[in-house]
Amino acid sequence: MGVTMNPCNSSLSRPPGQWTTRAQRGLVQARAFKLNFSTGGNAKVGALAVTEEPKTQVPVRIERSFAPGEKPRLVILGTGWASARLAQDLDMSKYHLTVISPRNHMVFTPLLASTTVGTLDFRSVTVSMRNIQPGLNQAKNSYYQAKALEVNPEEQVVLCKSRDGRKFEVGYDELAICTGAQGSTFGIPGVEKYALPLRDVNDADAIRSKLIKNICDAQIPGIAESEKRKKLQFVVVGGGPTGVEFSGELSNLVKEDLMKMAPGVSSSIQITIIEARDILGSFNPDLRLYAENILNKSGVQIVKAMVKEVTSTSVVLSDGSELDYGLLVWSTGVGPTPFINSLPFAKARDGRLEVDEFMRVKDEDGNKFQNIFSLGDCSCIISNPLPTTAQVAEQQGKWLSKHLNSLGADEEAFQYKHLGQMSAMTTGSAVTDIGGGPKSDSPQLSLSGFFSW
Repeated sequence: MGVTMNPCNSSLSRPPGQWTTRAQRGLVQARAFKLNFSTGGNAKVGALAVTEEPKTQVPVRIERSFAPGEKPRLVILGTGWASARLAQDLDMSKYHLTVISPRNHMVFTPLLASTTVGTLDFRSVTVSMRNIQPGLNQAKNSYYQAKALEVNPEEQVVLCKSRDGRKFEVGYDELAICTGAQGSTFGIPGVEKYALPLRDVNDADAIRSKLIKNICDAQIPGIAESEKRKKLQFVVVGGGPTGVEFSGELSNLVKEDLMKMAPGVSSSIQITIIEARDILGSFNPDLRLYAENILNKSGVQIVKAMVKEVTSTSVVLSDGSELDYGLLVWSTGVGPTPFINSLPFAKARDGRLEVDEFMRVKDEDGNKFQNIFSLGDCSCIISNPLPTTAQVAEQQGKWLSKHLNSLGADEEAFQYKHLGQMSAMTTGSAVTDIGGGPKSDSPQLSLSGFFSW
C-alpha cells in the first residue's frame, strides 16, 4: 500500500520501503490500518474490510535527512523576533528549514498597542514567515502550524500537535527553541480569568473588541450614570513600555476621536495605570518623570500600588482598596511557558532555559548540547543575563544564523550591543534612550518630546 503525503511537502513522499535508518523505518504513515476478513452483515464472505485505528496510535514522523550527503535540517520552534531574524539570514544553500509555530507570522510588537484603537490595522504589524524566508516555499522546506509538545534530544525529534489534534514528530539536525515567554500573573487570583494580556495580534483584537463594546454600551439610552462610568474605567496594570504606550493610545483615542464623535462618552472615560514602582523603570530617571507628567496632563491617572486580587468587576489593591474597571489590561512582565517548563534541560532561576555564550542549552547535569540552541525570551545566558526585549532576541537570531552559516567555523561568542530604547506616549510625545545599557561603556543619550516622537 502506498503512502500519500501532503502535496505541500512533496519532498517527504518517499515510500516506506526506502527509509534506511531506524528512525525512518515504519514510522512514516499518516494512519495505520487493520486488514480484516468480514463474515457478517451485507459483506461477502472473505471481503476485505479496512478498519481505521485511533489517531493516537503512532505519530507521523517526518525525518531530518533522507540520504548521506543531504543538507542538514534546521528546525525552528516559534515565529518571534529571534526566529524571524534567524530564518531570514539563514543560508538556504546549506540547510533545509522547518518552522513550527501556531502562528504563521512575526509580529512587530512595538506597534501592537496602536492596533488596539484602530490607529494601525492588524495587517500592518504582521509579516508572514514565508515572506521573511521565501525558501520556505521550496521543496524540502516546511512551515507547520502546530504546537511543539516535547523535545527528545536522544532521537533528535520534536513531538508536535496540530490545531485539529493530530500529533506528529519532526526530526532535526539543528534545533532552535525560540518559543518566547508568557505574561506573568505572579499567582494573583483572578488575573488569568478576568484580565486581558497584550502580547499578540489576538490579544490586541480582544482588547479592541472590548473597547468598542463598552463604548457602544455606554451610549445606550437609559443607562445609569454609575454603570456608564464603570464601563468606561480602563485600567492598565504595569507601567512598562507596553502599558505606557497602550495608555497613551487610549488617551489619543479620547482626545482626537471620541471628543468629536461621542462627547458624552469621552467625558466619562478614566484611564488608570497601576504600577508598584516608577513607570518606565528601565529608562533614565529624567525621562520617567517627563513621561509621568505627560500622562498626567493627558488625563491618565497613575496609581503606585500592588495588586492583591482581581475580581470580575474590580482590582483589589494591597492596601485593601478597590478600583472598578470595565476593561483591564495586564502588562507586567513575563515568565516561562508550560512548554519550556516541561523540557528536560537546565533552567535558570527565573525558569528560562539556561544557555551558554553560544546559545547552547544544557541537560539537567550541565552537559551542553552542540546542536540545540535557545534564543529570545525563553533563554537566559547565565554568565550575562539580558532583558527579555525584542532587540536582544533579534540580535541573537542574527548571531545564530551567522554561526550556522559558517557550519560551526565561526567561534565568536554572542555579544549583545544595546542600541537604546523608546516609548511613545501621546501624539508628539515620546522618550528615548540611545546607547548605554547593561555593562556598556558607551555614553547614553536621552531625548524626549516631539523630536523623540
